[in-house]
Amino acid sequence: MSLPGRFTGAEDALHAAASGAAGLNDFGVGAEYMPGLTQLLIALDDDGPRFAPGGREFVWNALVGALISRLVLVEGLRKQAGAVQKIPRRPLVITGIPRTGTTALHKLLSVDPQFQGLEKWLTVFPQPRPPRETWSGHAQFQATAAGLEAFFNAAPEMRAAHNIVADEVDECLEILKQGFCSNLWGSSFRAPQYDRWWREQSELPAYRYFARAIGLIGARDSERTWLLKNPGHIMQLPALFEVFPDACVVQTHRDPMQALPSLASVLTMARRVSEGKRVDKHEIGRREVENWARASEAAIEARAHLPKKQFIDIRQKDFQVDPIGTVRRIYSHFGFRLSAETEQAMRERVKQNPEHAHGTHGYTPDVFGLAAGAIRERFSRYMTTYGLDR
Repeated sequence: MSLPGRFTGAEDALHAAASGAAGLNDFGVGAEYMPGLTQLLIALDDDGPRFAPGGREFVWNALVGALISRLVLVEGLRKQAGAVQKIPRRPLVITGIPRTGTTALHKLLSVDPQFQGLEKWLTVFPQPRPPRETWSGHAQFQATAAGLEAFFNAAPEMRAAHNIVADEVDECLEILKQGFCSNLWGSSFRAPQYDRWWREQSELPAYRYFARAIGLIGARDSERTWLLKNPGHIMQLPALFEVFPDACVVQTHRDPMQALPSLASVLTMARRVSEGKRVDKHEIGRREVENWARASEAAIEARAHLPKKQFIDIRQKDFQVDPIGTVRRIYSHFGFRLSAETEQAMRERVKQNPEHAHGTHGYTPDVFGLAAGAIRERFSRYMTTYGLDR
Protein backbone atom coordinates (compact mmCIF):
# COMPACT_ATOMS: atom_id res chain seq x y z
CA MET A 1 0.00 0.00 0.00
CA SER A 2 1.09 3.61 -0.51
CA LEU A 3 1.90 5.55 2.65
CA PRO A 4 -0.31 8.45 3.71
CA GLY A 5 1.16 11.90 3.15
CA ARG A 6 1.15 12.54 6.91
CA PHE A 7 1.40 10.35 9.98
CA THR A 8 -1.16 12.48 11.81
CA GLY A 9 -4.57 10.86 11.54
CA ALA A 10 -3.18 7.61 10.11
CA GLU A 11 -4.43 5.42 12.96
CA ASP A 12 -7.03 3.65 10.82
CA ALA A 13 -4.55 3.06 8.01
CA LEU A 14 -2.00 1.61 10.43
CA HIS A 15 -4.57 -0.70 12.00
CA ALA A 16 -5.75 -1.83 8.58
CA ALA A 17 -2.17 -2.57 7.50
CA ALA A 18 -1.51 -4.59 10.67
CA SER A 19 -4.79 -6.50 10.36
CA GLY A 20 -4.11 -7.26 6.72
CA ALA A 21 -0.65 -8.61 7.50
CA ALA A 22 -1.71 -10.69 10.52
CA GLY A 23 -5.17 -11.78 9.41
CA LEU A 24 -6.51 -10.64 12.79
CA ASN A 25 -8.48 -7.60 13.95
CA ASP A 26 -8.68 -7.59 17.79
CA PHE A 27 -6.12 -5.14 19.24
CA GLY A 28 -7.33 -5.57 22.82
CA VAL A 29 -10.17 -4.37 24.97
CA GLY A 30 -9.98 -0.75 26.07
CA ALA A 31 -7.43 0.39 23.49
CA GLU A 32 -5.35 1.98 26.26
CA TYR A 33 -2.51 2.32 23.78
CA MET A 34 -4.38 4.72 21.48
CA PRO A 35 -3.52 8.05 23.19
CA GLY A 36 0.19 7.28 22.90
CA LEU A 37 -0.10 6.20 19.28
CA THR A 38 -1.96 9.39 18.42
CA GLN A 39 0.60 11.56 20.24
CA LEU A 40 3.45 9.82 18.44
CA LEU A 41 1.89 10.26 15.00
CA ILE A 42 1.38 13.98 15.58
CA ALA A 43 4.95 14.37 16.82
CA LEU A 44 6.37 12.56 13.80
CA ASP A 45 4.82 15.28 11.63
CA ASP A 46 5.13 18.38 13.78
CA ASP A 47 8.70 18.01 15.06
CA GLY A 48 9.77 14.64 13.76
CA PRO A 49 12.84 13.43 11.89
CA ARG A 50 14.01 14.67 8.53
CA PHE A 51 13.70 11.41 6.68
CA ALA A 52 16.31 9.86 4.46
CA PRO A 53 15.12 7.96 1.37
CA GLY A 54 13.11 5.01 2.66
CA GLY A 55 13.00 6.50 6.16
CA ARG A 56 9.26 7.09 6.26
CA GLU A 57 8.68 3.49 5.19
CA PHE A 58 10.98 2.26 7.95
CA VAL A 59 9.08 4.22 10.61
CA TRP A 60 5.71 3.15 9.19
CA ASN A 61 6.75 -0.50 9.27
CA ALA A 62 7.95 -0.14 12.87
CA LEU A 63 4.53 1.16 13.90
CA VAL A 64 2.71 -1.54 11.95
CA GLY A 65 5.01 -4.15 13.49
CA ALA A 66 4.12 -3.09 17.04
CA LEU A 67 0.42 -3.34 16.18
CA ILE A 68 0.90 -6.78 14.64
CA SER A 69 2.52 -7.91 17.88
CA ARG A 70 -0.55 -6.68 19.79
CA LEU A 71 -2.82 -8.65 17.47
CA VAL A 72 -0.78 -11.82 17.93
CA LEU A 73 -0.75 -11.43 21.72
CA VAL A 74 -4.48 -10.78 22.02
CA GLU A 75 -5.24 -13.77 19.82
CA GLY A 76 -2.89 -15.94 21.86
CA LEU A 77 -4.52 -14.87 25.11
CA ARG A 78 -7.91 -15.74 23.66
CA LYS A 79 -6.80 -19.22 22.55
CA GLN A 80 -4.83 -19.99 25.71
CA ALA A 81 -7.19 -18.44 28.26
CA GLY A 82 -7.01 -21.41 30.60
CA ALA A 83 -3.26 -21.93 30.40
CA VAL A 84 -1.82 -18.43 30.76
CA GLN A 85 0.73 -18.26 33.58
CA LYS A 86 -0.25 -16.15 36.57
CA ILE A 87 1.96 -13.27 37.71
CA PRO A 88 5.33 -15.01 38.12
CA ARG A 89 6.96 -15.23 41.53
CA ARG A 90 10.22 -13.37 42.23
CA PRO A 91 11.32 -12.51 38.71
CA LEU A 92 14.98 -11.55 38.51
CA VAL A 93 15.03 -8.12 36.86
CA ILE A 94 18.13 -6.37 35.50
CA THR A 95 17.97 -2.61 35.04
CA GLY A 96 20.15 0.49 35.07
CA ILE A 97 21.18 3.35 32.83
CA PRO A 98 21.87 1.95 29.33
CA ARG A 99 25.42 0.88 28.52
CA THR A 100 26.16 -0.09 32.12
CA GLY A 101 26.53 -3.82 31.43
CA THR A 102 22.86 -4.80 31.52
CA THR A 103 23.01 -6.76 28.25
CA ALA A 104 26.20 -8.67 29.03
CA LEU A 105 24.90 -9.61 32.49
CA HIS A 106 21.51 -10.57 31.08
CA LYS A 107 23.02 -12.83 28.42
CA LEU A 108 25.35 -14.44 30.96
CA LEU A 109 22.56 -15.20 33.45
CA SER A 110 20.39 -16.59 30.65
CA VAL A 111 22.83 -19.51 30.44
CA ASP A 112 21.31 -20.80 33.70
CA PRO A 113 18.50 -23.29 32.92
CA GLN A 114 16.61 -22.35 36.10
CA PHE A 115 15.66 -19.10 34.32
CA GLN A 116 13.40 -18.40 31.37
CA GLY A 117 13.68 -15.19 29.39
CA LEU A 118 12.12 -13.22 26.58
CA GLU A 119 13.67 -14.47 23.39
CA LYS A 120 13.64 -11.79 20.70
CA TRP A 121 11.30 -13.58 18.31
CA LEU A 122 8.75 -14.15 21.07
CA THR A 123 8.65 -10.44 21.86
CA VAL A 124 7.69 -9.85 18.23
CA PHE A 125 5.22 -12.74 18.04
CA PRO A 126 4.09 -13.46 21.63
CA GLN A 127 2.92 -17.06 22.04
CA PRO A 128 3.49 -20.03 24.35
CA ARG A 129 7.19 -20.82 23.93
CA PRO A 130 7.49 -23.80 21.56
CA PRO A 131 10.21 -26.43 22.05
CA ARG A 132 13.49 -24.77 21.10
CA GLU A 133 14.40 -27.45 18.57
CA THR A 134 11.35 -26.46 16.50
CA TRP A 135 12.02 -22.71 16.32
CA SER A 136 13.88 -22.65 13.01
CA GLY A 137 10.83 -24.16 11.33
CA HIS A 138 8.44 -21.42 12.51
CA ALA A 139 7.62 -18.80 9.89
CA GLN A 140 7.47 -16.15 12.64
CA PHE A 141 10.96 -17.05 13.85
CA GLN A 142 12.23 -16.87 10.28
CA ALA A 143 10.54 -13.48 9.79
CA THR A 144 12.17 -12.12 12.95
CA ALA A 145 15.61 -13.37 11.92
CA ALA A 146 15.16 -11.90 8.43
CA GLY A 147 14.05 -8.56 9.88
CA LEU A 148 17.14 -8.40 12.10
CA GLU A 149 19.39 -9.27 9.19
CA ALA A 150 17.86 -6.48 7.11
CA PHE A 151 18.31 -4.01 9.95
CA PHE A 152 21.96 -4.91 10.51
CA ASN A 153 22.62 -4.76 6.78
CA ALA A 154 21.29 -1.19 6.89
CA ALA A 155 23.31 -0.38 10.05
CA PRO A 156 26.23 -2.84 10.07
CA GLU A 157 28.17 -0.97 12.76
CA MET A 158 25.34 -1.75 15.20
CA ARG A 159 26.42 -5.39 15.56
CA ALA A 160 29.58 -4.37 17.40
CA ALA A 161 27.67 -2.00 19.68
CA HIS A 162 24.49 -3.92 20.42
CA ASN A 163 23.92 -7.20 18.63
CA ILE A 164 20.44 -8.75 18.70
CA VAL A 165 19.76 -12.41 17.93
CA ALA A 166 16.35 -13.92 17.21
CA ASP A 167 16.80 -16.89 19.57
CA GLU A 168 18.51 -15.06 22.45
CA VAL A 169 16.93 -13.09 25.29
CA ASP A 170 16.03 -9.47 24.63
CA GLU A 171 14.63 -6.48 26.51
CA CYS A 172 11.20 -6.10 28.10
CA LEU A 173 11.05 -2.86 26.12
CA GLU A 174 10.21 -4.84 22.99
CA ILE A 175 6.86 -5.74 24.54
CA LEU A 176 6.34 -2.57 26.58
CA LYS A 177 6.61 -0.48 23.40
CA GLN A 178 3.42 -2.11 22.14
CA GLY A 179 1.54 0.09 24.63
CA PHE A 180 2.84 3.20 22.77
CA CYS A 181 3.77 4.82 26.08
CA SER A 182 7.48 4.12 26.02
CA ASN A 183 10.96 5.62 25.94
CA LEU A 184 11.65 3.52 22.85
CA TRP A 185 9.67 5.74 20.51
CA GLY A 186 11.37 8.98 21.54
CA SER A 187 14.81 7.38 21.40
CA SER A 188 14.22 5.70 18.03
CA PHE A 189 12.82 8.74 16.21
CA ARG A 190 13.02 12.47 16.77
CA ALA A 191 9.76 13.25 18.60
CA PRO A 192 10.22 15.91 21.33
CA GLN A 193 6.49 16.59 21.48
CA TYR A 194 5.82 12.91 22.16
CA ASP A 195 8.56 12.90 24.82
CA ARG A 196 6.91 15.78 26.66
CA TRP A 197 3.65 13.84 26.73
CA TRP A 198 5.26 10.51 27.65
CA ARG A 199 7.22 11.92 30.59
CA GLU A 200 3.96 12.91 32.28
CA GLN A 201 2.45 9.42 32.00
CA SER A 202 2.50 6.33 34.16
CA GLU A 203 3.44 3.21 32.24
CA LEU A 204 1.37 1.04 34.57
CA PRO A 205 -1.08 -0.01 31.79
CA ALA A 206 1.88 -1.07 29.66
CA TYR A 207 3.32 -3.08 32.56
CA ARG A 208 0.01 -4.87 33.05
CA TYR A 209 0.00 -5.63 29.32
CA PHE A 210 3.58 -6.88 29.69
CA ALA A 211 2.58 -9.22 32.53
CA ARG A 212 -0.11 -10.75 30.32
CA ALA A 213 2.43 -11.19 27.55
CA ILE A 214 4.95 -13.10 29.66
CA GLY A 215 2.09 -15.09 31.16
CA LEU A 216 1.28 -16.26 27.65
CA ILE A 217 4.89 -16.87 26.63
CA GLY A 218 5.54 -18.89 29.80
CA ALA A 219 2.27 -20.82 29.68
CA ARG A 220 4.12 -24.13 29.14
CA ASP A 221 6.98 -23.25 31.47
CA SER A 222 5.43 -22.32 34.79
CA GLU A 223 8.18 -23.71 37.04
CA ARG A 224 11.16 -21.66 35.90
CA THR A 225 11.96 -18.21 37.26
CA TRP A 226 11.64 -15.29 34.86
CA LEU A 227 14.84 -13.42 33.97
CA LEU A 228 13.98 -9.95 32.67
CA LYS A 229 16.02 -6.96 31.56
CA ASN A 230 15.18 -3.40 30.65
CA PRO A 231 17.14 -0.21 31.41
CA GLY A 232 13.89 1.76 31.41
CA HIS A 233 12.60 -0.04 34.50
CA ILE A 234 14.52 2.52 36.59
CA MET A 235 12.08 5.11 35.23
CA GLN A 236 9.08 3.09 36.29
CA LEU A 237 9.95 1.21 39.49
CA PRO A 238 6.54 1.95 41.09
CA ALA A 239 4.79 0.41 38.08
CA LEU A 240 7.19 -2.55 38.05
CA PHE A 241 6.53 -3.30 41.73
CA GLU A 242 2.79 -2.74 41.36
CA VAL A 243 2.74 -5.61 38.87
CA PHE A 244 5.65 -7.70 40.27
CA PRO A 245 5.68 -6.90 44.01
CA ASP A 246 8.32 -9.51 44.87
CA ALA A 247 10.72 -8.68 42.02
CA CYS A 248 14.44 -9.20 42.66
CA VAL A 249 16.14 -6.20 41.05
CA VAL A 250 19.75 -5.91 39.95
CA GLN A 251 20.64 -2.27 39.22
CA THR A 252 23.86 -1.79 37.28
CA HIS A 253 26.04 1.33 37.50
CA ARG A 254 28.75 3.08 35.51
CA ASP A 255 30.19 6.57 35.29
CA PRO A 256 27.58 8.45 33.18
CA MET A 257 30.41 10.14 31.24
CA GLN A 258 31.23 6.70 29.87
CA ALA A 259 27.67 5.37 29.58
CA LEU A 260 25.92 8.33 27.93
CA PRO A 261 28.27 8.87 24.97
CA SER A 262 28.12 5.13 24.29
CA LEU A 263 24.32 5.25 24.32
CA ALA A 264 24.24 8.32 22.06
CA SER A 265 26.50 6.51 19.62
CA VAL A 266 24.24 3.44 19.51
CA LEU A 267 21.12 5.53 18.99
CA THR A 268 22.80 7.55 16.26
CA MET A 269 23.59 4.33 14.39
CA ALA A 270 20.01 3.14 14.75
CA ARG A 271 18.46 6.47 13.71
CA ARG A 272 20.60 6.69 10.59
CA VAL A 273 18.39 3.95 9.12
CA SER A 274 15.47 6.42 8.94
CA GLU A 275 17.30 9.78 9.01
CA GLY A 276 20.55 9.05 7.18
CA LYS A 277 23.13 11.83 7.44
CA ARG A 278 20.46 14.22 8.70
CA VAL A 279 20.50 12.71 12.18
CA ASP A 280 21.18 15.39 14.80
CA LYS A 281 23.86 13.96 17.11
CA HIS A 282 23.77 16.87 19.52
CA GLU A 283 19.99 16.55 19.88
CA ILE A 284 20.42 12.86 20.72
CA GLY A 285 23.10 13.69 23.28
CA ARG A 286 20.92 16.33 24.98
CA ARG A 287 17.87 14.07 25.06
CA GLU A 288 19.63 11.08 26.52
CA VAL A 289 21.46 13.03 29.22
CA GLU A 290 18.23 14.61 30.42
CA ASN A 291 16.22 11.41 30.02
CA TRP A 292 18.53 9.22 32.06
CA ALA A 293 19.32 11.87 34.65
CA ARG A 294 15.58 12.05 35.32
CA ALA A 295 15.41 8.25 35.35
CA SER A 296 18.29 7.85 37.81
CA GLU A 297 16.72 10.39 40.16
CA ALA A 298 13.30 8.73 39.86
CA ALA A 299 14.90 5.41 40.84
CA ILE A 300 16.55 6.95 43.90
CA GLU A 301 13.20 8.37 45.01
CA ALA A 302 11.33 5.11 44.36
CA ARG A 303 13.89 2.90 46.07
CA ALA A 304 13.54 4.95 49.26
CA HIS A 305 10.04 3.48 49.56
CA LEU A 306 10.75 -0.07 48.37
CA PRO A 307 12.27 -3.01 50.32
CA LYS A 308 16.08 -2.74 50.30
CA LYS A 309 16.46 -6.52 50.30
CA GLN A 310 14.82 -6.66 46.86
CA PHE A 311 17.70 -4.70 45.29
CA ILE A 312 21.38 -5.29 44.68
CA ASP A 313 23.73 -2.74 43.08
CA ILE A 314 26.42 -3.88 40.65
CA ARG A 315 29.17 -1.74 39.14
CA GLN A 316 29.94 -2.52 35.53
CA LYS A 317 33.69 -2.41 36.17
CA ASP A 318 33.33 -5.03 38.92
CA PHE A 319 31.36 -7.26 36.58
CA GLN A 320 34.00 -6.85 33.87
CA VAL A 321 36.84 -7.74 36.24
CA ASP A 322 35.08 -10.70 37.89
CA PRO A 323 31.89 -11.77 36.09
CA ILE A 324 31.50 -15.08 37.91
CA GLY A 325 32.14 -13.45 41.28
CA THR A 326 29.46 -10.90 40.43
CA VAL A 327 27.02 -13.67 39.54
CA ARG A 328 27.73 -15.37 42.86
CA ARG A 329 26.99 -12.10 44.70
CA ILE A 330 23.64 -11.76 42.94
CA TYR A 331 22.67 -15.38 43.60
CA SER A 332 23.70 -15.18 47.24
CA HIS A 333 21.76 -11.95 47.78
CA PHE A 334 18.52 -13.32 46.38
CA GLY A 335 18.90 -16.96 47.40
CA PHE A 336 19.30 -18.51 43.94
CA ARG A 337 21.38 -21.68 43.56
CA LEU A 338 24.37 -21.64 41.21
CA SER A 339 25.16 -25.20 40.18
CA ALA A 340 28.66 -26.29 39.21
CA GLU A 341 27.44 -27.14 35.70
CA THR A 342 25.89 -23.70 35.25
CA GLU A 343 28.97 -21.94 36.55
CA GLN A 344 31.12 -23.83 34.08
CA ALA A 345 28.74 -22.94 31.23
CA MET A 346 28.96 -19.31 32.27
CA ARG A 347 32.75 -19.47 32.31
CA GLU A 348 32.66 -20.82 28.77
CA ARG A 349 30.45 -17.95 27.63
CA VAL A 350 32.76 -15.41 29.27
CA LYS A 351 35.72 -17.02 27.51
CA GLN A 352 33.97 -16.91 24.13
CA ASN A 353 33.03 -13.25 24.76
CA PRO A 354 30.20 -13.19 22.18
CA GLU A 355 29.31 -9.56 23.02
CA HIS A 356 32.56 -8.51 21.30
CA ALA A 357 32.49 -11.00 18.43
CA HIS A 358 31.59 -8.30 15.90
CA GLY A 359 34.34 -5.79 16.62
CA THR A 360 34.90 -2.80 18.87
CA HIS A 361 32.40 -0.01 19.46
CA GLY A 362 34.24 3.28 19.12
CA TYR A 363 32.88 6.79 19.70
CA THR A 364 33.96 10.32 20.68
CA PRO A 365 31.85 12.15 23.31
CA ASP A 366 32.26 15.62 21.80
CA VAL A 367 30.60 14.48 18.58
CA PHE A 368 27.37 14.40 20.60
CA GLY A 369 28.03 17.70 22.37
CA LEU A 370 28.73 15.90 25.63
CA ALA A 371 31.14 17.47 28.12
CA ALA A 372 32.35 15.59 31.17
CA GLY A 373 31.75 18.44 33.60
CA ALA A 374 28.17 19.05 32.50
CA ILE A 375 27.25 15.36 32.60
CA ARG A 376 28.75 14.80 36.02
CA GLU A 377 27.00 17.88 37.36
CA ARG A 378 23.63 16.70 35.99
CA PHE A 379 24.20 13.23 37.46
CA SER A 380 25.77 14.42 40.71
CA ARG A 381 23.07 12.99 42.93
CA TYR A 382 23.21 9.63 41.17
CA MET A 383 27.01 9.48 41.34
CA THR A 384 27.08 10.40 45.02
CA THR A 385 24.32 7.94 45.93
CA TYR A 386 26.15 4.99 44.37
CA GLY A 387 29.72 6.03 45.09
CA LEU A 388 30.60 6.67 41.46
CA ASP A 389 32.27 9.96 42.35
CA ARG A 390 35.02 8.22 44.29
